[in-house]
Amino acid sequence: MSSTTNSARLLHHLRVNGPTRSSDLVAQLGLSRATLSRRVRDLGSAVVVVGKGRATQLAARHPDGDPAFPLYRISEPGRATAVGQLTPIETGEWFLQSSDCPPALCHGEFKQGLFPGWPWFLDDLRPAGFLGRAFAKQIARLLDYDTDPGRWSDLQVATALGRFGSKLAGNFILGESALDEFQREKVRIAEGFYRNNTPAIYPEKAERVLNDGEEFGSSAGGEQPKFTTLVCDTQEAPPREVIVKFSPPTDTPAGRRWADLLWAEHLANQTLAEYGFVVARTRVLEYGGRAFLESTRFDRVNASGRRGVVSLRALDAAYIGQSSENWAVCARRLHAADLIDANDRDSIVRLHCFGELIGNSDMHFGNVSFFLPDERPLPLCPIYDMLPMRFRPTAAGEIRETKLAPNLPRPENETAWQEMWPAALDYWKRLARSREVSGDFRQIATGAIDALQRIRTLATTPN
Repeated sequence: MSSTTNSARLLHHLRVNGPTRSSDLVAQLGLSRATLSRRVRDLGSAVVVVGKGRATQLAARHPDGDPAFPLYRISEPGRATAVGQLTPIETGEWFLQSSDCPPALCHGEFKQGLFPGWPWFLDDLRPAGFLGRAFAKQIARLLDYDTDPGRWSDLQVATALGRFGSKLAGNFILGESALDEFQREKVRIAEGFYRNNTPAIYPEKAERVLNDGEEFGSSAGGEQPKFTTLVCDTQEAPPREVIVKFSPPTDTPAGRRWADLLWAEHLANQTLAEYGFVVARTRVLEYGGRAFLESTRFDRVNASGRRGVVSLRALDAAYIGQSSENWAVCARRLHAADLIDANDRDSIVRLHCFGELIGNSDMHFGNVSFFLPDERPLPLCPIYDMLPMRFRPTAAGEIRETKLAPNLPRPENETAWQEMWPAALDYWKRLARSREVSGDFRQIATGAIDALQRIRTLATTPN
């Protein structure tokens, strides 16, 4: 059989079967190891070599798009370092070729740098949520993509991030174009480009967001509009990178309720901080008839430095894969897998209980994150998005929920629930006497205090 035929057979096999051990290819294709090595050389960049020695696997590189995407990390001082080359495989896998892959990224089944799909530690870079949809609308016009990023292929995601993903969450940057833009932004910051960005610009930023066609509550989860920006508290102060949620005009029922919820989130952070939790640094500002919740980003350090982060959702999908039903269940599984330590496990269980006691109906797995150092365990990030979302307006702007209805704890959560009940009570008392929230919301808080006291009586009544 000719060398051309053998090469074609090898490539076809890899395109159909995906990454395959070289020892299995020798047996399945009837080739000697020397012949297999020659055919791999003949195919050049069409074949990707994964691993070394007996563990070597071969795979067919994806024929479309860029052959590989350089992956970078930005350090806390703001310096870029190369992590490796990220290569798409035709059967859907991705290979990170790195001479020094951080153990936290390439742990366990991923130790060779081969991932069964889009790499888990980049999953939070996939455009999603309010900010992701806004990003996708811009990219769709430039690259002729679908406006729904949920319909993008992994290769489309990589291409979009590689060209325009210089300002995404965490500290990874994919692609030279995105890195070049990050470097240009460093120069703009150093030259004082943002010195006039005070919070007074927030109403204008909000109008721009809404002019892009987004409406309040338009996402499946009724997610609140937001934007990110660099802001200086004064013209002399260094810029901070912030994420800012904002309300509709507060002279409408829905706008007033969303403003109440922004204050409620800020007060939840203050309460949790007093009970020993590390929380996002927030403040509420009112400009131009809207309320703004400004949160200093914990994945940023000063103006240009960054810290790696990964969501509970991405970590659960990569290492647990059982679609854990809530934060507490997932935290225990992550600790059992040696991915997080016992203190953070217990903190997440307590947060889960606190969320249930304050009516947080939006405790999805994107609302807990971990820092991403080189080694495990992964430390818990500051707390964010903790608020009584049970009381948010509907997508149509209706105000419906008026009462808190907490459940009794499960046996495994009872100790944490009892520990967090005083924190929840303190929280609702703060809201009940707060002058920043509406009278309607203070009434909700008063009712919540009564509900907590009733449920505590049931929880402590002997059987």
